[in-house]
Amino acid sequence: MKLPFWPNPSSYHNIELGLSRVYQLLMRLDNPHLKLPPTIHIAGTNGKGSTQAFLRAIFEEAGLKVHSYTSPHLVNFNERILLAGKEISDEFLNKILEECKAAAEKSPVIPVTFFEGITVAAFLAFSRVKADVLLLEVGMGGRLDATNVLPEVLCSIITPISFDHQDFLGDSLEKIAFEKAGIIKKNCPVIVGKQTPEILKTIAEQAAKNNAKIFSSVCHPHEGGDPVLLQDLPDPRLRGDDKLQYIDLPLIGQHQKENAATAATAALVQKKFSISEEQIKSGLKKAKWPARLQKITSGKFFEILPKNFELYLDGSHNLQGASTVKEFLKTKKERKIFVVFAMLKDKDCAEFLEIIAPEIDELIAIEILGESRSRSAAEIFEIAQKLKIKSGAAKNFFDAFAKIQCKEDALILVCGSLYLAGSFLEINQSQQ
Repeated sequence: MKLPFWPNPSSYHNIELGLSRVYQLLMRLDNPHLKLPPTIHIAGTNGKGSTQAFLRAIFEEAGLKVHSYTSPHLVNFNERILLAGKEISDEFLNKILEECKAAAEKSPVIPVTFFEGITVAAFLAFSRVKADVLLLEVGMGGRLDATNVLPEVLCSIITPISFDHQDFLGDSLEKIAFEKAGIIKKNCPVIVGKQTPEILKTIAEQAAKNNAKIFSSVCHPHEGGDPVLLQDLPDPRLRGDDKLQYIDLPLIGQHQKENAATAATAALVQKKFSISEEQIKSGLKKAKWPARLQKITSGKFFEILPKNFELYLDGSHNLQGASTVKEFLKTKKERKIFVVFAMLKDKDCAEFLEIIAPEIDELIAIEILGESRSRSAAEIFEIAQKLKIKSGAAKNFFDAFAKIQCKEDALILVCGSLYLAGSFLEINQSQQ
C-alpha cells in the first residue's frame, strides 16, 4: 500500500518527539514491545539503513529469521516492516492497524503522531510472528524516538552522525550526538560507526553512564577516557591478509565498507547467536539496499538511454551524503557527469550543491511530484546558477532525460532526496 489508513496519512510529516503517548498506547495493547525477539537498535544520521541491510544479510546467511523496521519507504509503505524477511501483507497490516486505532481512540483518546502509531503497529506485528532477531531503526534522533521503549537490547548501533533535523535535535553536533546516544541501554554494548572526536566523546559519556562498552570498526572497547581510533575491526577473526575491507561489496563507496564493518562488528559483539567469519563475509556480499548509489540496469529510464550512458540513483540529502556523492563522482571522471536533482525545502540545497559542484558537468533541476515540501525546479536552478553550475530545469524525469544529450561516455545521477528516489523507482518499475 502507498500509505496506511491510520494514523491520519495527512499528518504524515507531523513530528512531535516524546515517549509518553507511545507507552500509553503500548499499555492498552498489552505491551507488545516486551514480547519481541532479541533486538539490535540502530540510530545515526547516515548509514542506518545500509548497516541494517548488511546485518540482515549476515543473520540470514547464518540461517536466522529476521524482523526489521526502517523508514522512510521508497515506493510502498510495506517496505518498512519486514516479518521474518518478507514485507508485511496489506491484510495483516490493516488488521494490526485496526487494533491500534481502536486502542488509541478509547476514552481518553491518545493523540499519537503518524510515526508513533505505525511504530506501535510494527511492535504488535513483530510480537505475533516468530523470528530470531529484530533489527530496529530509529526514525529521528533516538532518546525521544518512538522506537526507544525497549528496556534492553542485544546491542545498540550508532552510525555516522552529521547535521540533520536541527530544529528537533539541536544546533550542534554534540547536541545531536547526545540525542542519538539516548538509545544506549544499561549494560548493553554499543557499536559506533566512524565519528569525529567530539561526537565520540559525547557518545562515550553516555555509554559510561550506562556501563555500556563501546565497540567499533574504528575504536577499541571503551572503558573510560577518549576512544582510541583504529583502522580495522577489533575482532582477530577479521584481521590479517583477508581483511573485511577487501570484500567485494554489492553497495558502492568507501562509506559502505565502513557500514559493512559496523554491521560485522555488531554481529560479533552480540552474544545471543554464534556468527562465523564465513557467514559474515558471505552475507555481506548478498546485501541489498536500493537508492544508495544504486546502479540502475533495467526499467523504463534505463531503456531510453543510449548505450554510452550509465545511470545511478541516490537518496542522500544532507552534507555528509553530499560528500559521499562527491567521492563517488570522482571515481567516474572519465565520463561526462549529469545530475538530475531535487530536494526538500528543509534541506540545505546550496551547501549540498556546492560540495558536489566541482565533480559535475551539468545539472537538471526538477520537482518531486506530489510532494508539497519539494523545492521548485526554478528555485534549485537559481541556486545552481549562483554557484556557477551549468544547469537547466525540467518538468519531470522524462523531460530531464530528454534535455541530456551527449555522444561521449556519460553518467546520469538522480539524487537529492529519498522522496525523489522513491518516485524514480516507482515510475521506472511501472508497466505502463
